[in-house]
Amino acid sequence: MALHLPINGACNIKCVFCSAHGRTGGYSLPGLLKEITDDATGHVQISGGDPMLRKPLEVLAIVAHAKKLGKIVEFQTNAVIVEKWPPKRLEQLAGLIDFWNVNFSAHTPELDEVVTLTPGAFAARVRGVRRLLTLGKPLRLNYIVHEQNYRFAESFVRFAARELAGFSWIQFSYVKGMGRAKGNASVMPRFRDAAPHLTQAFRACDELGIDFDIDHIPVCFVIDWKHRHADYRKMLAAQPGRHLAEKQKIEDCDGCAMRAVCPGPRKDYIEVYGRL
Repeated sequence: MALHLPINGACNIKCVFCSAHGRTGGYSLPGLLKEITDDATGHVQISGGDPMLRKPLEVLAIVAHAKKLGKIVEFQTNAVIVEKWPPKRLEQLAGLIDFWNVNFSAHTPELDEVVTLTPGAFAARVRGVRRLLTLGKPLRLNYIVHEQNYRFAESFVRFAARELAGFSWIQFSYVKGMGRAKGNASVMPRFRDAAPHLTQAFRACDELGIDFDIDHIPVCFVIDWKHRHADYRKMLAAQPGRHLAEKQKIEDCDGCAMRAVCPGPRKDYIEVYGRL
């Protein structure tokens, strides 16, 4: 479990799958600090929009408060404006967080522009990730699996190994049916279509010695990799969390060998397709 803490609503790219699109809410500094103080999970995900678009001193105040309270701090960013941050402030931020979580969902500039609708974002993100990797903290690449990119999951693995050496692991996170993806079959692929391509990517990870995990796709579609699945691990440990509220077992789950260790598909997936 973790506290997901958006600290702003602005973003500098326009990902077709953006789950934050349309989100409204207060981002006052006192309110955010109170949310951290009241958090019982011990793990805070600093998010946005892109949190690096907030004033650096305010970002540092938020993160420093979380660390003062002994929280694990995960900093989520697309890394596009890393180079625009004052170097001193960036180093201070790195000193306070536990790991970076970078949204990186394409392996070429051409695909990236289809995904982000933002020309030039790919090159800036590559430079940003390389800069973050010099700062001494673990870095996770978050590959959001959606209609435009699922066929290229293996290509992304090989790109990351070649061009972004030093990252800690990849998370293959199936798109959530929220924001721009809500009710949108042109963004959300069927599990059965994406699963074979994900399997190829997982094999490439094993071949290249890359650590990875999986989230938001029912365990039965990646059964050979169940030990890498976030929900499988949570269910084995009987952990409470959003996975129990966001997902549900359906008729298709009856008789499945994984039924006891899988919360089922996301409810927003069922809203689009009705079944697995």
